[in-house]
Amino acid sequence: MGESTRVLECSGLHKSYGERKAVDGVGFHIDLGETYGLLGPNGAGKTTTISMICGLLTRDAGEVTVAGEPIDVGLIDAKQWIGYVPQDLAIYPDLTAEENLMFFGRLYGLSGKALKSRSEAVLEVTGLIDRRDDKTEEYSGGMKRRLNIGIGLLHEPRLLMLDEPTVGVDPQSRNAILDSVERLSGEGMAVLYTTHYMEEAERLCNRVGIIDQGKIMAEGTRRQLVELIGERDRVRVVAE
Repeated sequence: MGESTRVLECSGLHKSYGERKAVDGVGFHIDLGETYGLLGPNGAGKTTTISMICGLLTRDAGEVTVAGEPIDVGLIDAKQWIGYVPQDLAIYPDLTAEENLMFFGRLYGLSGKALKSRSEAVLEVTGLIDRRDDKTEEYSGGMKRRLNIGIGLLHEPRLLMLDEPTVGVDPQSRNAILDSVERLSGEGMAVLYTTHYMEEAERLCNRVGIIDQGKIMAEGTRRQLVELIGERDRVRVVAE
């Protein structure tokens, strides 16, 4: 894709905690309609990287731009283009799915018909429209994660960042989440997807960066990485 389609550009990202380098020189880009996977074991630096990209965590060095605008802690404007879905659930269990969406939509500055329309759209995308009036305390873990994704989509971001969204969910919910990501990417959204499951990266991602000990150890298309690391290492990446 050409430069005009570039949504995310990050380069030279560094973050240390004392003597430990959590992220060490990470950089990559994502274009419209592309899903980029950060694949690596727990503790590899995936969450730290994504937190710096969305401006939640101060970086020691490096640059991040989204839609051509700089991202940093304290800078607000460009963050409107980001939808961030963390590992921790950010929903209220005593509210229904629709009530949760209305609440968070107002925080995004939506109201009236626009909020109602966006709520309907994300309920449909996440497959929760038939359970919209149920309190989320009655939801399975997978349904809660799907609603979490829906909240991140309410304001129509250009970049959706998903931090291990299938951890701890049942196979049916996992497949529903992957279907939603495929649909969003097919509709032109740029997606950053972190996971430690190789099969998810193979299914979803146009390009994958393998991260370990805070560094991108290899990067390429799905086919290139399968050829590079081989079947035995695929098992090792998933298992660690």
